[in-house]
Amino acid sequence: MMKICFICTANVCRSFLAQELLKDFCAKNNLKDITVISRGIMAQSYFTVPQKIKDFLSSQGVICSPHTPQLVGKEDIEESDLILAMTFAQTDVLHDKYPAHINKIHLFLEYTLNTAADMPDPIAQTGRGFERIALLIKHGVAALGQELKDNQ
Repeated sequence: MMKICFICTANVCRSFLAQELLKDFCAKNNLKDITVISRGIMAQSYFTVPQKIKDFLSSQGVICSPHTPQLVGKEDIEESDLILAMTFAQTDVLHDKYPAHINKIHLFLEYTLNTAADMPDPIAQTGRGFERIALLIKHGVAALGQELKDNQ
């Protein structure tokens, strides 16, 4: 069993989008031994997933599961085998707070697409700007999914 955790700021856009896309990939490719979660470094349970995230997932044929944003905690870090943060700053926060787990905390784009760069936050983006970011997350998740599939 492998557990993967995506991390962003509020746990309503980037990490949630990646979570839902990877869950969908795993279901469609019969990867049953993989658990996927998402968390935020500043998440609050009253935050809501923006409609544009739900609409994008729907346009990709992904049925959204109900979601309550959750703050990342020690248990999440300890229990996850792979932790992918969306920005250098988030990676730094996690490395500083959980130094014993530094080897499993990585930058999303660097790990999935070999690109050492922050994943921009799509929350304030509209139209093509939002779609570009959402598709980049989808592309990174697809690369990760293929790696998982190849290693099964």
